[in-house]
Amino acid sequence: MITIKRLSECTFDQAVLAWNRGFEGYFSNMTFTLDQFTRRFVLDGLSPNLSIIAFDGDEPVGFILSGIRMINGKKVSWNGGTGVATDYRGKGVAQKLMEAAISIYKEEEADIALLEAISQNERAIKLYTNYGYKVIDQLVHLHQNGPLPADTFAGSGDYTTERKLPVDVIDLPFYKSMASWQTHWNNGRDGESIIVSDTEGNKVGYALFRRAFNEEAKQVAIVLIQCEVVPGREDEGEIVRTMLNELYSPAMDIQRSVINMPVGNETVINSLKECGFSVKVEQVYMLKEM
Repeated sequence: MITIKRLSECTFDQAVLAWNRGFEGYFSNMTFTLDQFTRRFVLDGLSPNLSIIAFDGDEPVGFILSGIRMINGKKVSWNGGTGVATDYRGKGVAQKLMEAAISIYKEEEADIALLEAISQNERAIKLYTNYGYKVIDQLVHLHQNGPLPADTFAGSGDYTTERKLPVDVIDLPFYKSMASWQTHWNNGRDGESIIVSDTEGNKVGYALFRRAFNEEAKQVAIVLIQCEVVPGREDEGEIVRTMLNELYSPAMDIQRSVINMPVGNETVINSLKECGFSVKVEQVYMLKEM
C-alpha cells in the first residue's frame, strides 16, 4: 500500500534513497550523495515540510520536492523535482504524489504553482497537464568548456558595468520576477549580479550568475541564471556582449553554462552559440493558477 509522508517526518537518508531511485534511467545522471541532496535544499529554497515522499511499506519509492516564496505580492509554490522508482512507474504513484503536493499548496494558500520538465519527457508533461499545469515557455540549458579567445565577446559600445549582489536587480523595472523558479534572484543568493549602464547613466541590462570554486579555491565554473536588457533597445546586442564579456572571462579555462534561458531571449542565445556554446538540455516551463 502506498502512503505519502512529508519529508519532515522522514530521515534524509530515506529522502536521498527516494531521489536516487526516482531518477533511475533519467535523461542525465542525477544521483546524489546525502551532502549534495541537503545542499540542494539550501540553494533551491526547498522545504522539508512542503516536500513529500511516497512509501511502499517502509521503502521510499517516490518524491516531490517543493518550496514557496512571495513574488510581487503573490504566494508562489514550485516543484523542485519529481521522481518515482522504476518498478513503481505507471502504477499511480505519481498521481498520488501530485494530489498530495497540490493539496499542500492549497493548504499554504499558494496563488501560483511552477515547475519545469524535460521537453522529451512526454509522460511527465502529460501528468502535469492533467493536474492543471500549462506550458508557458520553452527553456534551454547551454554549455561551453575551456578557454575562449580574449576578444570572444568584444563589442564596440561604451557602457559601465557594476558587480552587485543578486538582490540588487529586483528593483530594476525590467527584472524578470516570474522567470523559471531556478533563475529567481533567491536561487542565486550566494552568487553575484552585473548591472550595465549606458553613457547617460541609465541601467540598461543585468546578469545574475554564480561562480563555483574547488577545494583549492580555484574558480572552475560560472553559471548564468538570468541575462536581460531593457526592452526595445536598438543596442541590445552590444549590451549583451558587454555583460557576457564581463561575466565569462573568456581566457579562463573553466566550465561555462546557462540554465533555463527562455528561447525568446534570442540575442543572448545566439551570441553564446556563435561563441561555441551548445544546447545541453531543453525544458518546458509550466504554470498552474491555484
